[in-house]
Amino acid sequence: MNLYHIDYLAVSGTSGLHRTPAGVKLCVLAGVIAVLLTWRTVPVAFSTLGALWLLAAFEDLPLRTLLALVSYPLVFLAVLLISVQHLTVAGALPLVLRVLALTSAVVLLLLTTTYPAIFSALGRVLPSGLVTALFFTYRALFILSGSLDNARTALHLRAGLSWRHPAATLRNLGTALAHVLVEAIELSQRMAENLTVRGFDNRIYTLERRP
Repeated sequence: MNLYHIDYLAVSGTSGLHRTPAGVKLCVLAGVIAVLLTWRTVPVAFSTLGALWLLAAFEDLPLRTLLALVSYPLVFLAVLLISVQHLTVAGALPLVLRVLALTSAVVLLLLTTTYPAIFSALGRVLPSGLVTALFFTYRALFILSGSLDNARTALHLRAGLSWRHPAATLRNLGTALAHVLVEAIELSQRMAENLTVRGFDNRIYTLERRP
């Protein structure tokens, strides 16, 4: 999934969620997180997940794109579950549903809100230094999105991706994703340092669309 496509959907969309202020959507996301952390049961997680997907369908968002984006964190979750001994389906199901619900909420935010608007809203309640670091890390992921494709190609050539060996494949994919994330963090630090020299004041300005 190309990160530029996500940004395009956030900018070009006209749904009610697109017109909702970023601050309101962030508050809803915080509420979803609070619910999932407070009630760690299958019915609550399943209901939250179902409500989010119904909202996406009602707003006519691209469900195929939503499903593709939600599947990425499942790679890390699968690696975690495989590493846990004596884990039953009953024990894993609540965690899987909660991760799916939380990821769906985050993806809905990304698909309907431009990333400058998200970080501008976060800057009102979080320390500017932290928000700036997160902003540049996310921006660096755009620049390094091709690195993940290169890593996946390299794994194919080295027979590192084979569904005959799912555990090894998931570990290799998780390692590749983690490597790209580390590169993004390092690149974001260099970007922030360069902009600071040019007078950047650690504040992110944006113009939100109005209903």
